[in-house]
Amino acid sequence: MPIEFEFEIDKGFHFAEAFAARFDANVAHNRAVLPKALGEGFIQEVFLSNGLFLCIHHYWLNDELILRRMPTSSSAMLTMKFDCRRIPVDQAELPHEPLFAGSNGCEVELGTGNFFTELIVPAKQHINFLVVGASRQTILGILDLQEEGCPIESLLKESPSFVLHEVMTQEMERTLKQLSQVDQTAPLAALLYKNKAEELIYLLFSKLMHRAETASITVDQADAQKIYKLRAAMLADLSLAPELSELSSMVGISLTKMKQLFRQIFGDSIYNYYQSARMNEAARLLAVQSVSETGYQLGFTNLSHFGRLFEKHFNIKPKKYKDGLELR
Repeated sequence: MPIEFEFEIDKGFHFAEAFAARFDANVAHNRAVLPKALGEGFIQEVFLSNGLFLCIHHYWLNDELILRRMPTSSSAMLTMKFDCRRIPVDQAELPHEPLFAGSNGCEVELGTGNFFTELIVPAKQHINFLVVGASRQTILGILDLQEEGCPIESLLKESPSFVLHEVMTQEMERTLKQLSQVDQTAPLAALLYKNKAEELIYLLFSKLMHRAETASITVDQADAQKIYKLRAAMLADLSLAPELSELSSMVGISLTKMKQLFRQIFGDSIYNYYQSARMNEAARLLAVQSVSETGYQLGFTNLSHFGRLFEKHFNIKPKKYKDGLELR
């Protein structure tokens, strides 16, 4: 049976202390050490001189954990969630529609604090994710944007409500791992936390700055949830190409707005996002089955077409990719 922890971030809130109080964990120097009944590892909060605050989750759980952040009335604070662990959630009994539930792969989500978010943390796995929080002005100060009329600057300054999603790069994963391994008692530990946190922000915004569109319409909780529901439905069966009109009817949003919101949140068209997910799944399947089995499982009737798409995505033919896996 999963363990649940519901919280609301307000002035003076400390996640590690609240978590420790809820689960009878030891806490010292803003680090809550998980009791053995819950698992192994820690939750570490770090408050930096540049205005950032970090919440590092580094543990192994005996049972599944559900973290629910209730929405705030203010959108002055932003959160960046760097996470490699996502599992779909049954939403039938929830009083709110969660924004950050049910997605695949390593991802980063940047958004305002006025969204309800839910994260399911699986049991029996090494968990390593980070939440970075800061005011809009703090992020703008760190970015020090010089470009006139920069879309990202306008978004951070003016948009009352938004969420953006990016796939984590290997550099992000590497930096996240390094940050979780910092010895908090070491000399200059705060400086190392600060450098690594700013490096993650740099890597995230470097990707966001290259988007053709950043934010042209305000995204509220209801719209964002519809787009996440669309994505979950699309990824449920990667052998079927997305039918946009059917998806539009399913989520109850116009076709034009659906395509615009999806591109705004995920930085790509629905079809391109689907093909990317399809190729990533192909790479995973090639570790355990043949090229032909993989292609047919993912809905390709023409294996040559599958090979061309795979090579375009990874710069290597699927057979050569599989052969390389077998040599490791």
